[in-house]
Amino acid sequence: MAQEREREAIAVARPPLPAFRLAKALGVLAIAASALSHEYGATINFAATNSLGVYPGVQGLVPWAMFAAGIVLIPKLFLYMRFSEVMPRAGSTYVWVSRSLSLPLGFVLNFLQWAGLTAAIGFIGFVFGTFLGQALIDAGFPAGRVLLTPLGHVVLGAVMIWGFYALHVAGVELYGRVVVALAGLITVVALLIIGYGFATAPATFVHLAAARSGLTLAAPDHPAAPTFGAFVSVTFLFIAAYGGLNGAPALGGEARDASRTVPRGLFLGWLSALVLYTAVAAALFHAVPWWATLGLIRGKALGLATAPGLIGVIAPAAVATILNFLVAIIVAKTAIPQMLVASRFIFACAEDRILPPTFLHTSRRKAPDRAVFLTAALATLFLVQSALVGWAIGIAIRALTVLVMEAVVAIGALNVMFNARFLGVPWADRLRRGPWVVVLSILAIAVALVLLWGGAVVPHTPFLLQPIVQSLIAAAVAAFIFVRARPRLAQAGMTLPHLAAELPLE
Repeated sequence: MAQEREREAIAVARPPLPAFRLAKALGVLAIAASALSHEYGATINFAATNSLGVYPGVQGLVPWAMFAAGIVLIPKLFLYMRFSEVMPRAGSTYVWVSRSLSLPLGFVLNFLQWAGLTAAIGFIGFVFGTFLGQALIDAGFPAGRVLLTPLGHVVLGAVMIWGFYALHVAGVELYGRVVVALAGLITVVALLIIGYGFATAPATFVHLAAARSGLTLAAPDHPAAPTFGAFVSVTFLFIAAYGGLNGAPALGGEARDASRTVPRGLFLGWLSALVLYTAVAAALFHAVPWWATLGLIRGKALGLATAPGLIGVIAPAAVATILNFLVAIIVAKTAIPQMLVASRFIFACAEDRILPPTFLHTSRRKAPDRAVFLTAALATLFLVQSALVGWAIGIAIRALTVLVMEAVVAIGALNVMFNARFLGVPWADRLRRGPWVVVLSILAIAVALVLLWGGAVVPHTPFLLQPIVQSLIAAAVAAFIFVRARPRLAQAGMTLPHLAAELPLE
């Protein structure tokens, strides 16, 4: 009775918000496509082979590391599906952590994710010029070199970022159609790479790549065995490839029948990513032996060991040209779901009044246009920084924050299971159903700790660019913003217990 009276008092104390601002327009397919489109790009096409340059001890186990990165996320997948079922909201992990553990903690951790996403959008805008410019040059258009200049990078990247801004403002229904089309494009390109990769004998690729690069590529006479430490570290790097698990739940405020469609979309997105990522990596390493990849990296000819490079070596020129342009599009499109996730975090924080209420404003198509504008504006600044300095803050913390968030969401689930203050709370009662929440929460924490141990410190990286250091910098900025929000909460007649006791509207 006392808990019910407290919740009633809190409901009266909280100032009313207008009814639904966001459109409820997306189904399972759009959510699954959003999860797949969120990350399929540079990680699988380039980082899969480049990982050998940092961790050569992994040798030919790279495809297995890609597969393992997806498998070890099963506990996380289960928890995210369960939280999406009981708390489908635009802020996703921000709402889950702030309600199951602590509102300040939820804000700080999700600010780290937001910083990484916004920086990633700017970085993608920068590398889009590299991919498109190189594709134009390879197709016989020397003017593509303009896109490889700092000014060319900035202009093209800005056009990309603000073009995606216009797409988002046009409404989430259009967003859904676009990501479904992009998921189809991803599948076609992946099948092309898989077909050529498995159809190419390693000796054929080595011969053609050696002729093109001028390098001597030979297998070591007595190679050492792969190391477990290198395998764990590469698996840590590939966790970022499955970042769509963090992104898709952000559509919880815009999905039809969200308690059903978001969990199903999450599962389908994870399964399609697992199959495509593993198959593409296996195809690459079938045609390109690990020692040949390492030789190309050390010989400064890494481009030949990437997915487009593989096709460029063995396929007809027309196929290679088309693939180059498609890969440029696929890399650029990653920013579309990332912009959605980042903007919905801003929207959710505005619902809780941690950020100013201006970010609750929506366009006539019910898109949070001002939250998207802030995301696009900061991404543009990161784009300029990438072009002029060559480094964007937040990129290095991506995999780290994905794993930290997995552990914290699991701790939140355990807190809901065993903390008496959640008894009688409707969403908490639904979360506690079944025995698997406790088991998989413990597994999620264990997996996150093992992978963090293997990858929290990156070799040959300056101290200030280490993921842990960058995370601490971003956390300090988040704490400053949160402290500055206290007067706004007090003016609205709100306290942290008031906020944490109920769910935001969307």
